[in-house]
Amino acid sequence: MSSISKRHLNDSHYDDMMLALLPLIVCACVIYSSRVLLICGTAFVTARIVDVAMAVLRKQEIDTGDKSSTVAALTFCMMLPVSIPLYVVVMTVAVTILVGKHAFGGKDAYPFSLAALAMCMAAVNWPNEVFRAVKPFTEVNFWTGAAQTAVSGATRIKNGGLPYISMLNLLLGNHAGALGSSFIIIILAVAVYLLVTRRITWHIPVTFLATCAVIARVFPRIYGISRVDSLKFELLSSAIVFYAVFMLNEPATTPKNPKAKIVFGVLCGVLTMLFRYYGSFETGGCFALLLVNATEGFWDRLFAEDGDATEEKHAEQEKGTSAQKTEKPQPAKKTVKKAVEKPAERPVEKTAEKSAQPKKPASEKKKEAHTADKTEGKKVYRAEGEKPNTKQPKSTEKKSAQSKKEPKQPKKGGVGSTITMISRAEDNLDQVEFSTLSIDVNEALKAFEEKYNKEDK
Repeated sequence: MSSISKRHLNDSHYDDMMLALLPLIVCACVIYSSRVLLICGTAFVTARIVDVAMAVLRKQEIDTGDKSSTVAALTFCMMLPVSIPLYVVVMTVAVTILVGKHAFGGKDAYPFSLAALAMCMAAVNWPNEVFRAVKPFTEVNFWTGAAQTAVSGATRIKNGGLPYISMLNLLLGNHAGALGSSFIIIILAVAVYLLVTRRITWHIPVTFLATCAVIARVFPRIYGISRVDSLKFELLSSAIVFYAVFMLNEPATTPKNPKAKIVFGVLCGVLTMLFRYYGSFETGGCFALLLVNATEGFWDRLFAEDGDATEEKHAEQEKGTSAQKTEKPQPAKKTVKKAVEKPAERPVEKTAEKSAQPKKPASEKKKEAHTADKTEGKKVYRAEGEKPNTKQPKSTEKKSAQSKKEPKQPKKGGVGSTITMISRAEDNLDQVEFSTLSIDVNEALKAFEEKYNKEDK
């Protein structure tokens, strides 16, 4: 998949997540007053200001389509109480976007979930403000957030008590808790929408919830009730379902391989329950998510190598079967024909080129190359592009016949014999003119005799 298509998918994911957060914001406004809009608006504006400021400082174009910061800011608000001071929201969102996103390269380059990082930062620095629950349908001061507080169901379980909340109120979110993480029915409906539109896959949410359910069922924390009721309160009175849908499926911080997603979900579930059982804060899922985010790339590489190895094995098997099917003598014949035809084409081209070129004068022929082929221990001189004479017996008979017809006798004052003439010619090879044309031995001897006889005269 190309980088452009990945970018388009990520942008559409954040668009759908913005739409998915709207029902939670509306329900929070109904239960906890309109101050929810003030909190969400403050987080939204802070995130956009930081993004624009960083683009200006880096001298880059302002990306109006980047909604990752705003989605993270609104997701963080859904885990806060309605009484949260505004300065906590501003400082947490600004530092999270600046350090957690732009310090790692900006859009789609950050390794940790921004919403989880913001929640962990706020929980460590302002635990009293973050874990203060407000009773539903009570009066809340719009600016200061002063309201009637109550003990949340997660806090009761943490302290070893029993949350007295009916099943209907657990599903509707009608109990003291955070702004949007307690509306189980709305969250499940949003999960179905995201799965149908393929913005998320089932691997991480299902494995995460299944792991948390198994641990809560095997190791219950609430005594005096059945294991099923303990499992019900453990999952529905906290933000575990909210984590599974809105926080564990961010494209920039989650694996891409399906097997890696399953391992990712299991690890998040195990660490979440360990933090809830033995940690100091109720938001164990955020700390667990940050730890598992650091291993995201490892799981992708691990299962990608396994996939590549299996693909290579299948490819080798397919090649072997195809080779067995195509083992016939026909391809070998074709290659032989090609090998025979190619050398035959060369002399035609070279002779055509030679005929097109003008003839060289005799003075320039002195620089021509001397080519020789060794055939059965004898030297034969031939022209370039001329076929070698393979019929050696006939040529030898002709040579012997010509030598009988024209016997060579030394002239007066000439070379003593043929052997002495050849030896003399070898001593004066620099002064002898050779050509690349194939000649007969007798003709060569005649040329040598004429040349050296003239010089003697």
